Amino acid sequence: MNSNKSAWGFLLPFLLLFVVFLIGPLIYAFYISLFVQRMGVLHFVGFQNYLIALQNTDFWVSILRVLYYGVLQGVVMIGLAIVLALLLDTPYAKAKSFFRLVYFLPYAVPGILAAILWGFLYSDKIDPLVSAIHFQPLSTGTLLYSILNITVWEWAGYNMTIYVASLTGQSQELFEAARIDGCGEWKLAFAVKLPLLKPTIVMTVLLSMIGSVQMFNEPFILGNLTAISPSYTPNIAIYNMAIGDSNEPYGATLAVLLGVISIGLSFIALLITGGIGRRRRDKAERHSVQSQQNVQVHLSQG
Repeated sequence: MNSNKSAWGFLLPFLLLFVVFLIGPLIYAFYISLFVQRMGVLHFVGFQNYLIALQNTDFWVSILRVLYYGVLQGVVMIGLAIVLALLLDTPYAKAKSFFRLVYFLPYAVPGILAAILWGFLYSDKIDPLVSAIHFQPLSTGTLLYSILNITVWEWAGYNMTIYVASLTGQSQELFEAARIDGCGEWKLAFAVKLPLLKPTIVMTVLLSMIGSVQMFNEPFILGNLTAISPSYTPNIAIYNMAIGDSNEPYGATLAVLLGVISIGLSFIALLITGGIGRRRRDKAERHSVQSQQNVQVHLSQG
């Protein structure tokens, strides 16, 4: 009984924050989404706003844009983080603590400040390099990739730290056994370390996708330097609808749809990571049973 009380005591702060800052706003947003606002008065219309939102091409294009951005981010940022983690995990790497700090430092810069900093660097009036090569990072065709560059700069070191921690938690005897068997560092990285990192990689990729769907800071800040669509990302569309146009019910409708999409991606992440964990446990159990059978056969023959 005392242990149950202690467990609820530890869970209570989280549950309060979860309800106040996630469940409560979601319920309120869903409630507001069932109304329309006319002359400052709310009128109940049921799911009419959702029918309109399903036909809102700009909103769904913004969803596809952030999903495409999420795929690019997953490939570039996660790939770079994996390479850095594997390089720092080799015995040939020098000054590991220094380079871990250097790679991690951009994550310490707040997202708003990072967007402002890169906004100046992207400006051909301020950056002489951009002006010299006649490149326009903030043009319509390159803006998404310029935002991708900011995100990779800021988050690659963070993900690298997660992979380094995951590799550090693995059995070092396994790596030593592979080296004794003649496994070089390249083969060790691709044949042993990468498979061990697979669950962590899957988790970070899917979390990256969820973060991409919620992208707001970078395009909002860069929007002060170049013209972007008012529905460039789903969150910007929601902000402009609820704050700019003062249409809170329809903004709440788009927010609920975005929340459902984010929860769906989270659910997929749990299914995938849970499936990988089960397969690893089944494989370990099969290996253990096989080892016991081999020992029994060896003893019977002896």
